[in-house]
Amino acid sequence: MTSAPEISVIVGAYNRQQYLPLAVRSLLAQTLPRERFEIVVIKNFRSVEQDRDLAAAGAVVLFDEEPRIGRWLRHAVNAAHAPIVTFCDDDDEYEPDRLARVLEVFRDHPDLGFYRNRVRVIDTAGRPIPEENWRLHEKDSGFDTLGAVYRAAGQKSDLLDLATRRTHATFATSSMALRRELLDGELGDAFERTQLEDLFLFLTGVLSPWGIFLDDRRLTRYRFYAGNVTHSLRWLSHATESEHDMASVAELHGRSDFARWLTARSVNHERLFQGGTLVSRIGAEASRREVAGRTARYLRFLAGHPEERAWTLDVWAAAVYGLADLAFPPLAQQVARARLAARAVG
Repeated sequence: MTSAPEISVIVGAYNRQQYLPLAVRSLLAQTLPRERFEIVVIKNFRSVEQDRDLAAAGAVVLFDEEPRIGRWLRHAVNAAHAPIVTFCDDDDEYEPDRLARVLEVFRDHPDLGFYRNRVRVIDTAGRPIPEENWRLHEKDSGFDTLGAVYRAAGQKSDLLDLATRRTHATFATSSMALRRELLDGELGDAFERTQLEDLFLFLTGVLSPWGIFLDDRRLTRYRFYAGNVTHSLRWLSHATESEHDMASVAELHGRSDFARWLTARSVNHERLFQGGTLVSRIGAEASRREVAGRTARYLRFLAGHPEERAWTLDVWAAAVYGLADLAFPPLAQQVARARLAARAVG
């Protein structure tokens, strides 16, 4: 490029190749002139054909096998040159005017630090999915009433309510953009520890000394398929750890409201992880000693967190299966496997 780009698009592809060309094609179809933005692709695999096509598109290509998503993405951010960075997961796409809109909003609000837009849902073939079939966080219908929301640096006291009750503004990395400098220093170091990049990016906007803009326009095509929606046990483990860490970061920066909310999320995800692991191990016919130990640990967790002791099947099924396994192992194992199969289909 003959001049410095105004915005850098970080495209992340981890263990997945099939959608990457479509994501890049949507970038090359932007109404914003190509010389005004750069494309930085970071991936953990090599492909002679794809790498050749990416080079032809003028993209910077980074190969990185780092398993922690925050550190992986920060490596790409550090390689970017523009003052504003935005993200595009390899399985998502942009509407043609997204980059132009992002720059327009940053230009109109000189104190802006963080931007986020709504999504439009597509299927594996890139076809629009009817809105009535979208999930609540994809509809994000609060913006139908609110319209676009701008909060200057000194007007961010209501962001927890806005982002967790009235909208779903913490969702979708591919809908977010921010000043590159916000991922320098201590916040950037904390970003490296996270496995929940979209939530952390929003928190960065909250904690920064800059404003936030939540756009009601649908400028990101979010691809829906089974592989990108399942909350696996591994994901729950990462969520527990990352939310606990983010709660500490929020407290350090004087946002006790976000710290309490993140702590509650971390506790909830820890319960789901412990309960899910217990059911999974019963289904795998783990030893009675292991099941007894995990059951006792789960019951101790519930004893120590009364806020998680709702009288629902979701809370108590794991403990019931664990106790049943000690008395009637074959039956408990059969029921546990059936429950796991039902969750996998759901």
